[in-house]
Amino acid sequence: MNLITSALISMIIAIAAVFNIPFDEVQLAFEKGNASKVMEFGKSKVLISIEDDEGVYSRSQGTQVLKKFFKQYPPSTFSYDFKGKEDGASSFGIGNYQSLKQRFRVSIKFEKKGSSHVIESLEISRIK
Repeated sequence: MNLITSALISMIIAIAAVFNIPFDEVQLAFEKGNASKVMEFGKSKVLISIEDDEGVYSRSQGTQVLKKFFKQYPPSTFSYDFKGKEDGASSFGIGNYQSLKQRFRVSIKFEKKGSSHVIESLEISRIK
């Protein structure tokens, strides 16, 4: 009986992991200034707004846009102020990105695609 219970708990944890929103992975990517990793979690087209310069970019274009941002503002820390619900059709997170020069507010909207969540939009704005 304990074996069955353990197996069921393991299955539930594995299934829950599939549906989790990749908040931690995106946080780590921002902390490292890894534009490619951030965009791995993006839709095929992602709305990116950095300091009111807005566009809809493919993953490869979005990677270049974020690389330019990370080069101009190298990462120091990233932490979330708010994480939305972990399930459902969409969710979002709001965080603070601290570079060596400046602090930014980062808003990330996730959308459920199949069994995973992907970044639909990303907004980065300077905190004055």
